[in-house]
Amino acid sequence: MSKAKKEFLTHEVLAVAFACHRINDGYYKDTRRFSEDTPTLFSNKEMVNFQLSENGPDDFFPITLTEQDFTNAKQSVDWLHKDNALAIIAGSLNDFMENVITTISRTTSTSSSFGILSVVPKVYFDAVKKKTTKKELKTNFSESKMISTIGSKIEGNFTLQEIKFVDRFSCHVLNGHIEGNLVSFFKSFDQTNELPLEGSTFKIKGKVKRHSENYITKLPETVINYVKMG
Repeated sequence: MSKAKKEFLTHEVLAVAFACHRINDGYYKDTRRFSEDTPTLFSNKEMVNFQLSENGPDDFFPITLTEQDFTNAKQSVDWLHKDNALAIIAGSLNDFMENVITTISRTTSTSSSFGILSVVPKVYFDAVKKKTTKKELKTNFSESKMISTIGSKIEGNFTLQEIKFVDRFSCHVLNGHIEGNLVSFFKSFDQTNELPLEGSTFKIKGKVKRHSENYITKLPETVINYVKMG
């Protein structure tokens, strides 16, 4: 007879997930190990598991949860239910969001749900930010135009509006503008260095990869590559 899995209160697992997201400054699907001088960057799922199982490796240190972690956990559940209310009623949620909503709606959860619960902070923060960003972009960049021609070299002062890690490509995507025209590009950063701050302006050089649309607003956006900063 198989041993029943230990059950945890879902809101407490979510609070741990938000703490892990806070410590990692984002969501990481896979654990990354570096040289001895750089601490291991554990995946969010593993961090949740280590924290709650109290059986992590020697280089994992227990997390001290804050009141804000618990507040974020509650707010995320309320917000995600409200934001997806029509799709829930219509039964039109995609499989991933249906899994999220079903899981956060349970009173208790087992370790088999740690994966989906560990990604809830990212889903919540991304969705809230998307709504805010969409309004700001439509207000401030309605006149955005494509820059130059495909393959052309460009340079200018780039104002960073958003930077986020894309786990699938193991690099960051930076979204911002040059003189009011929306620009985006991918860039790998040394894990030991600080990332550029959102709202900062710095000089960049690169080549136009394609003319596209902003993923949030569909406003004209120029995608560049071979980017050098500074």
